[in-house]
Amino acid sequence: MDHLGSLLLVIGTMMLMIALGFLAARRGILSESGRKSVTDLVIDVIFPCYVLNSFIHNIGLLDGAEMLFVLAAGVLVQGGLLLVNCFLYRGQPPDRRAVLRYGTAVSNSAFLGLPLVGSVFGDPGLVYASIFVIALRINTFGVAVNYFHTGRKDFRGQLKAVLLQPSILATAVGIVIMLTRWRPPEWGVSVISSLAACSTPLSMLTIGAVIHAYSKEMRLDLLTVQYTLLRLILIPAALFLLFSAAGAAPLLRGTAVLLGAMPAGTTMVLFADKYGQGASFAGKLVLVTTLFSMLTLPVWSYLCLTL
Repeated sequence: MDHLGSLLLVIGTMMLMIALGFLAARRGILSESGRKSVTDLVIDVIFPCYVLNSFIHNIGLLDGAEMLFVLAAGVLVQGGLLLVNCFLYRGQPPDRRAVLRYGTAVSNSAFLGLPLVGSVFGDPGLVYASIFVIALRINTFGVAVNYFHTGRKDFRGQLKAVLLQPSILATAVGIVIMLTRWRPPEWGVSVISSLAACSTPLSMLTIGAVIHAYSKEMRLDLLTVQYTLLRLILIPAALFLLFSAAGAAPLLRGTAVLLGAMPAGTTMVLFADKYGQGASFAGKLVLVTTLFSMLTLPVWSYLCLTL
């Protein structure tokens, strides 16, 4: 199947870039202070450009009630995951709880999910996925980031920090661009696109450096196995059953299931590293779920196409 080859290519590229980041850190090319600077650069500059670029290149996708329905479905899925998180991981230490809850709400849908959905369902699937992940993008850089602010007491200041997060501001601007269909000047689009293209390489290199920094602490444990089962099997299974019971069209159901079946989002490591909340644990979860997704994603792809 063509989509299986595309899946292996994307995951292989991701793993290779993580390995290069690991080697760069091991050889002292990317020091700890350098890694933290790159993390801040990615979160505060590169990611906002990546988010804005995705909206600019999807101008017009909100035409019609069908697209609004897809957007609403994405919002409901993200809201459901946030609600489920209220009852999960209560017995875990604060740093691990922050990582686990963020990783439950946020998957690697942008880098891995969109290409896979497009490969499985063609251009219609890519359009659906692009709309479906708008809620996920807001969650990635907004609500879910709140999990890492466990020590803060000033809720007004905490809310302000979330709302003024550069990627949230970029999301707000992007929604306005999509609704008004205003396209920025070409020189602006060129700059934004160029910076957005740096998102995946810099993110993967940084994750590799984080894994190197905490490599002695990374051992497979029961909690990691439990989270991997939840992320790769239980969440997509629940979405498959819910969308099937609701009588959703196969394209919408398949889009929701495949995006829900993605491994842990790579932003989890960057935010954990930035806020000092279990970066080693986050790196392990990303690595393990990504590797095992090579086994589970082809199965979910087959089920979405045949059932």
